Amino acid sequence: MRDRSPEKEAYWRKVVRRQEESGRGVRVFCREEGISEASFYGWRRELQRRDRQEKRSPAVDGGGTCPSPFVALRVVPESTSVIEIVHPRGYIVRAPAQVDSDALRKVLAALDSVEEE
Repeated sequence: MRDRSPEKEAYWRKVVRRQEESGRGVRVFCREEGISEASFYGWRRELQRRDRQEKRSPAVDGGGTCPSPFVALRVVPESTSVIEIVHPRGYIVRAPAQVDSDALRKVLAALDSVEEE
């Protein structure tokens, strides 16, 4: 498990967000920003794991009730062409803003059918 430094986590969240919003591939982004590709991938994976872990922590009432059917959405500035959907199970789906709605429905349905660990 990585160090839980809030400053380090905040830094990497910003880096990952900048890469996503840039529209550049990870390799190009990292090379242009002077960031290690391995560190980028490692932190992106770690942040996704942390986000999933936070989503799975029963903060509701502890009585085993179903989680809210609503999905958290993060609105990004209009200049970006990426949408982000946080699935109730903690999966994060990022797609172009012009994504085919049928394809997106299929992806979300597939995530719904995944067996929980």
